[in-house]
Amino acid sequence: MKHLTMLLSTAVLAAAVWAAPGARVPGTGMGGASPFATDHFPGFDDLDVFDKPERRTPSWFLGLEKDNAAEQFAWAQQMEASGSLRAARRGYDALVRQWPAAPEAPKAQLKLAQLWETKLQEYDEAFDAYDYLLDFYPRACDYAEIVSEQYKIANLLAKDKRTWFGLSFTSPRTLRRRYEHVVRRAPGAEYAPDVFLKIAGLREQDSDWEEAVKVYGTLQSRYDGSLQARTAAYLEAAARMHLSRRLAYNSPRLKDTRGYLRLTLQRYPDHERAEEMKGWAAEIDTWLSEEAWKSARFYDTRQRTQHAALSAYEKFVKEHPDSAHAAEARARIEEINASRGAAAERK
Repeated sequence: MKHLTMLLSTAVLAAAVWAAPGARVPGTGMGGASPFATDHFPGFDDLDVFDKPERRTPSWFLGLEKDNAAEQFAWAQQMEASGSLRAARRGYDALVRQWPAAPEAPKAQLKLAQLWETKLQEYDEAFDAYDYLLDFYPRACDYAEIVSEQYKIANLLAKDKRTWFGLSFTSPRTLRRRYEHVVRRAPGAEYAPDVFLKIAGLREQDSDWEEAVKVYGTLQSRYDGSLQARTAAYLEAAARMHLSRRLAYNSPRLKDTRGYLRLTLQRYPDHERAEEMKGWAAEIDTWLSEEAWKSARFYDTRQRTQHAALSAYEKFVKEHPDSAHAAEARARIEEINASRGAAAERK
């Protein structure tokens, strides 16, 4: 009867709370004074793949021990202090479910998250508990501090991956989504550039090289001048080279990569990996030069006109003046022009 009475007594309050507009998903807010980040970054998972937060509902079986939120909170704290962690966890959770609008609710949610993190060391549960706090009680907590704590938890998940018979419970994609959640929450945090690097690296682990390139590019444009942007410049070049070698038949991609390398070397002429990037640019030049030479030779056949061959050689010399075939191309241009001139005189 006690539980039934409490449920009925809080029905009106709960109805008012649950009838209120739902909490916004990070990335979908209006910005400005909103405590939710609104940035959407290329290379991240789309926003609609993140589950929308749902308010937890009351339950008969989740540790409701007192008649009001204040007494329930005090009881849960006593359980935690005495080492009854399971009872404390259930007590905090029951409070948030039963009295979601009470002043003790955000305090209980924070205690629940901290309990998961520090004493139970269930980091996925802790991350989600902090998320719930930010979704439903953003103004009742230190928003930046909570997101920073989520970042620490993501790092712990990355460092201490739990396994079962050699299989990790935390996949690169799951971990990446944790980091993406963090940087969406706090894109202006001092650790945000480092998070971008980690997200891109996890993209590479999943062989999502195209998406990794996008993340590296976003990092450089958003945090221009940072040490992380300098690192990302090289890592993006490496990712682009990986794709270029795998798809070497794609001349437009090769030219795009070569252009990126040239711009990066102009931007960071003293980069510690500059020589390596110069080598990559030379590798692409050689490949493009050979392809262009084959094309020019194709036009210089009996089945083709001298005009087509001349245009092909002139284009080759213009685009690849330092090629090993450049001298031969120039000589052939002179021969074709001489032949065309002799033919004109005979007429």
